[in-house]
Amino acid sequence: MAKQTDAPWLVTLWPMQRGSARRAAHRVRALRTVLWLLLARALHTLWRRRLSRSPQLPLSLGSGRQQTPQRPFLAFSGSGLLLAYFHGTVTYIRDHFHVDNLQLSAISGGCSTILALAMGIDLYQILLLGLHQKQKFLKHGIYLNSFEYMVEDTIQQFESIGITDEDVAELSARQQCFIGVTQCFPPRHCCMRTPPTRRDLAALWLSSMTVIPFFRTPGVYQGRYYVDGGFSAIYSVPDGQPWDDVIKITCFPWWTTICPPAMGVADIQPQHFMPTEVLILYPWAHQRTLIERGYKDAKLAHDHLVSRGLRPLPAPLTAWSEWEKLFAAIDENNLPPLGHSHRSTLGVSEVEQHHLELLRTHSASDLRDALQGPRIRRMSSKGPGSRSDGHVTSLSKDLGESWM
Repeated sequence: MAKQTDAPWLVTLWPMQRGSARRAAHRVRALRTVLWLLLARALHTLWRRRLSRSPQLPLSLGSGRQQTPQRPFLAFSGSGLLLAYFHGTVTYIRDHFHVDNLQLSAISGGCSTILALAMGIDLYQILLLGLHQKQKFLKHGIYLNSFEYMVEDTIQQFESIGITDEDVAELSARQQCFIGVTQCFPPRHCCMRTPPTRRDLAALWLSSMTVIPFFRTPGVYQGRYYVDGGFSAIYSVPDGQPWDDVIKITCFPWWTTICPPAMGVADIQPQHFMPTEVLILYPWAHQRTLIERGYKDAKLAHDHLVSRGLRPLPAPLTAWSEWEKLFAAIDENNLPPLGHSHRSTLGVSEVEQHHLELLRTHSASDLRDALQGPRIRRMSSKGPGSRSDGHVTSLSKDLGESWM
């Protein structure tokens, strides 16, 4: 009778043991698949980097010819919502190095800062733009945004902070700035040169950070569908650019980047892992801390950047203490309007000076369009970067009725 009583328990335990064994086997197979994929990605990455290496000439052949200096190439990785860290890094580079000869590339969150650096846009205005965008997303929602609506809104924001068609066209002609995106069909990474129009630039910029469900659909650029460039690459480097010459900047610590797909340390990267900052929109007080962290990490790499080809300025354009005062004056609940405040700093780089000249020499048609609005920004002659607001009536008296 005991054997008959124990038999049902054995029958019950047998399927449970078989089920647990199957689950364990599934986990082992899944882990093995992930490891094989990581190995394949690592081999693919090493192969691509080997192809992009500079060909080494023997000394007998290379010593007799004059080598043309390679322009420093800075590549920013994706950042999620850690844009503030990159803002601090770019602030240090702008204040301590010549930026007119830099080549730049970025993915997703790093794009806004490199555009400001390449076109000479006031970094304070870029910061305000980010805070205004954050305020808008928190008010209207962060999910299922229309890509077409965001393109139109971005074009207006570009205009508000002083990005002109001339800026965009010149940047495209210089072949200085690149944005990384992930093409949907066929799936692959694409490193795109910035286009010559503001509309195309807005579409490419947004495509580089398009992630569903934050957007309803993939991004559309020149008739093709694209999503966030971080899905297919850590750094976006154009064909022909030697990998060894790329100055890599990321917001992730070294122990996360030595694994595939990055497989290497960056030239500028933090010591601390910031996973929540990648995913959460923190208040402005914490964003200031992240900006300072990026600034200090770039400062630690100053000598290394000089050795990689960046040309230091004889003196900083702006002291960090001045930036701290500007940041302390920002009230996140009562943000200054875009484009209506004075330029943040007195020191102006060569690229920023050129951008100011473009604003001063706007065409008559652009000025006529601007006069249709209630107010217009007018460049003042008191300084290289000061701005003042003028009413349309006073401006029309100065210019004469011929403009109207």
